[in-house]
Amino acid sequence: MYSALITAYREEKTVGRVIESFLKELPKNSEIFVVAPDDETLKVAREYSKKSRRVKFLKDRGKGKPSALNLAFSKVSGKIIILTDGDVVIEEGSVRNLLKHFKDKKVGIVSGRVVYLIPEKSIFYEWAKLSERVFDKMRKEQDRKGEFWHPTGYLYALRRNLVERIPSNSLSDDAVIGYLVKSKGYLVRYEPRAVVYVKFPLTIRDFIKQKSRTRAGFLQLRRWFGFFGRRISSEISLGFRDLFKIYGFKKFYKMVFVGLIYLISWIRAYWLIYRGASFKKIWERVESTK
Repeated sequence: MYSALITAYREEKTVGRVIESFLKELPKNSEIFVVAPDDETLKVAREYSKKSRRVKFLKDRGKGKPSALNLAFSKVSGKIIILTDGDVVIEEGSVRNLLKHFKDKKVGIVSGRVVYLIPEKSIFYEWAKLSERVFDKMRKEQDRKGEFWHPTGYLYALRRNLVERIPSNSLSDDAVIGYLVKSKGYLVRYEPRAVVYVKFPLTIRDFIKQKSRTRAGFLQLRRWFGFFGRRISSEISLGFRDLFKIYGFKKFYKMVFVGLIYLISWIRAYWLIYRGASFKKIWERVESTK
């Protein structure tokens, strides 16, 4: 049995299409959980539950995604959980491509591939498409070597018995779950044919909020487990090698500008973590991705 787990907040306009994706791809004996704190999103889930017994919903306390995940982990029945958000677009066939890897008992997690949705006129367009390409390339290489550990929280599948709970103040819940599964000796696989479309931040403020939150999550891993998951130097070197190949010198100035904003995101992450900022302060909603 499989369980789909959709975490959402104020995503009543988009959660329906995610539910539809799972209804199409999962077997009839599967369950689809929508977990949200707001009545508007839950109303959509409730309407779907009237049409299909597979669709269920849970109201969380609005304490953040990690707490919502912990609530759902205690309720789902499936041996494999597919996790995603309520504001993404899942390409047809992606869920099946994730699940086929679990025939191998050594596999604990399978991650999908992120494709960013962003207008070409956006200042972040080249950066988004570069990072999309670079991280796909990096994950394929890590997967080949058995070194891949960090699934994308936008779409991944997890063997249920490997994670019971995560810290409720986790800033990068997917990174924490990936680390915990990898540390138990299980494989974390990358499936590039499991495609999930995600809106990229459109404003400088939202870009900094999103990136600093994720990077603060990596700093938590270092504090909690002594695990150095990702460094800014490695991200810059990976991107710089492909920069000229894709865009040449013409748009180099633009990439440098965005790169400086990215550096600010890292600095902000360090500042927030080391001054002990609250979970609520760091986990701010990124409105332009909704």
